[in-house]
Amino acid sequence: MKVLYLFLLIGMSGLQATAATFIVVNNANAGAGSLREAIAGANANGISAADLILFNIPAANPNDVTITLTEELPALTSNLIIDAASQPTTLLESVGIRIKLVRGASSFFHGLVIDGAENIQIYGIYFSNFTSQVGVPSDERKGAVFLKNAAHIIIGAPNKQNGFGNNYTSVISPTLPFVQDDITISSNIIGLDPSGKSPAGNVVGIDLSYLSNSTIGGNTAAYGNLVSGNSNAISLGGLAGNVNITFNVIGFDIVKAKTFPQLQSTGIFANGENVKLNISDNYIAAQLKGIKVDNLKQPYTISRNVIGRGANGENFGNTRYGIELYNCMSGIIGGRDVSDQNVIAYNEYGIWVDASYPVSILKNSMYCNTLSAIGFKDIPAGKSITTSRITTITATSASGTYLPNALIELFYDDECPDCQGKTFIAAIPTNADGTWTYQGALTAGITSTGTNADGATASFSKPLIFDGNKIITDAFCGNSTGSITRLDVSDASVFNWFDASNNLVGQDRELKDVPGGTYYLKAGQPGGCESISAVYTIRNVDINYKAKTAVIKPLTCNENNGGVSITAYETEIPLVFSWINQAGTIVSNEEILRNVAAGTYSLMASNGNGCINLAGTFTIGTASLPVIDFSKLRPMISCDGKWVSVMGADVVGATGPYNYSWVDVNGNLVANALDFQKLKPDKYQLWVKDQYGCEVKSEVVDFTQLESKVLVVPNSISPNGDGLNDTWKIPGTENYPNAEFYIFNRLGNQLFYSRGYTKEFDGTYNGKPLSVGVYYFLIDLKTDCGKISGSLTILK
Repeated sequence: MKVLYLFLLIGMSGLQATAATFIVVNNANAGAGSLREAIAGANANGISAADLILFNIPAANPNDVTITLTEELPALTSNLIIDAASQPTTLLESVGIRIKLVRGASSFFHGLVIDGAENIQIYGIYFSNFTSQVGVPSDERKGAVFLKNAAHIIIGAPNKQNGFGNNYTSVISPTLPFVQDDITISSNIIGLDPSGKSPAGNVVGIDLSYLSNSTIGGNTAAYGNLVSGNSNAISLGGLAGNVNITFNVIGFDIVKAKTFPQLQSTGIFANGENVKLNISDNYIAAQLKGIKVDNLKQPYTISRNVIGRGANGENFGNTRYGIELYNCMSGIIGGRDVSDQNVIAYNEYGIWVDASYPVSILKNSMYCNTLSAIGFKDIPAGKSITTSRITTITATSASGTYLPNALIELFYDDECPDCQGKTFIAAIPTNADGTWTYQGALTAGITSTGTNADGATASFSKPLIFDGNKIITDAFCGNSTGSITRLDVSDASVFNWFDASNNLVGQDRELKDVPGGTYYLKAGQPGGCESISAVYTIRNVDINYKAKTAVIKPLTCNENNGGVSITAYETEIPLVFSWINQAGTIVSNEEILRNVAAGTYSLMASNGNGCINLAGTFTIGTASLPVIDFSKLRPMISCDGKWVSVMGADVVGATGPYNYSWVDVNGNLVANALDFQKLKPDKYQLWVKDQYGCEVKSEVVDFTQLESKVLVVPNSISPNGDGLNDTWKIPGTENYPNAEFYIFNRLGNQLFYSRGYTKEFDGTYNGKPLSVGVYYFLIDLKTDCGKISGSLTILK
């Protein structure tokens, strides 16, 4: 088909660029009438005026309006509008999306590239298959639209939306600080087919860094993006200036009738120290986290969002958090006016505040979040968040005490078990002493939040039952002596204990004097929500105490100091103890038996309620003192005769570990190990103390008579097998266990090496006899005696 170019030429000079209109008339990858040629023409026309690319492709089916690219299109230059919504046919199940742009090559590239350009608008295109190679660095990933140092960009508008399916992402920018300023992404369908009804997920819906003064969505619902079916939805890092994320629909189909759960996805992620962030009027469902913001150091607002609930009240909750904040400073979730409230329901946590302060959570409707409406972690040092408490509730009033100059908000409780504020009632400032009162009709159970003077809001008040320190006393021997005590119950004035048959068995804070069975507590306030404890079991048992393990201390040091300590029981620990000797006499009523003579002892154990039995019988023996063995003592003296070292001393016994002390004749400690080194020649004695403190002493050993001897090294051997002088025998080497022995030939080649002379040199090398001749030896004694060297002659 003939290519049609329409140009509107304005100006008198041929050198002055004018706005031009380029019309795409076919779906070819390149050539006349193609999108590639239209972009090239617009680029060539300059940037002083806004060029326009329109579409007029003859088409009867979706393939006719599908442009398949085999390589990347030219980067767009400034002042350009690409309006595929101008295509006269609607073959892609969407009024606004009329052209499909598809990567059709094995190589990876972007769909459209905007690098260092501004004033560009893109409408009516469905981008597909602009994926990235697996495992490449972040800045090498590809997307449908690439932005770098871009400004004043509009991608999508009402009735002129773009679509993005089966890409790595719709719009991507580098993670390096190239600023994208005044970017507007509106009305697009991201992660679904052009109809917005079936999933066509991207890895990331929108993946932008260093965005400033920009909008994702717009001022009305018509400008909101539909972002569903992606592994992550909207991810924005390093934001600055004023950024608005508004009126987007995340996780739903186009009519919000169903969801496309992405259980590892975050609906909206945003961070940046220099951004004033507004996240409002979004619908978010079926993600891992609805909204996550972190590292926000400027004021931020999160308001009028519906998170986890369908348009008709359905449970479309997010798997983990409705809203998560990390390392953020002052911000508002909700607002001073009830019209700014968020609806946050059916998540695991409604709001999770991590290392962020102060966060004002005001007038929101929160309900049926399974673990908690509001949770906190790592409150900054020096800061505190105090949960409010309602002291009195009547049909016409409520009152309590909180912090001075703070704010209490009252809500009607939700229908789910956890007490969460679904319907806002009133906001009440506290007095200087922290007291507050509400006067007005109350028609259902209520709860409250407290916001301190810093603006930090705590979680909803509710009856709480903490059982970490509970004590359950069993009923023994058939008696009604069981009890459940030390439950920590707060914000409650009504206590009802029930048994397994739901019979009311007690109305006090602690349950006492009941038989064995299972019991639970309902605690609450008149007219308020209640908390139900876990089910606790009081055992009805006839205890038979039995010791499991015990430490038996034998008699030591020839004293009556034996004992028995039970370290574990197979049952509970007894309360009453009776130790009985072989004669049947009670010798102790203490838990641990101490300071008794050798013999056999029985422990009679009891719970003090009439149940008593033999828990165990134990025999206490006598521990023998350790024996010092010098039979293998090997003293050595240094070559200069100044120092003595000792090896081979031993201690025989069964009461270790031992402490060792070598002392001189005056009792002064000179060494604290069995072996010692470098003591002056003198008379010494070894003292040994065992684990029980018993001490034995050796005889005094005189080390002054040792003589200094050096090795006498033979200078020849005759390895001829006659049994005489066949090996290099060096007497005294056993005194030098760490010495090193070397033999070399005339060329300096090492023929023999031994650490410690455990095997004598026999005149061979690698199993073969060496030739008759002169060889050389080196002996490093590894002592202050130094080294010995010389020649060794092999004879036959």
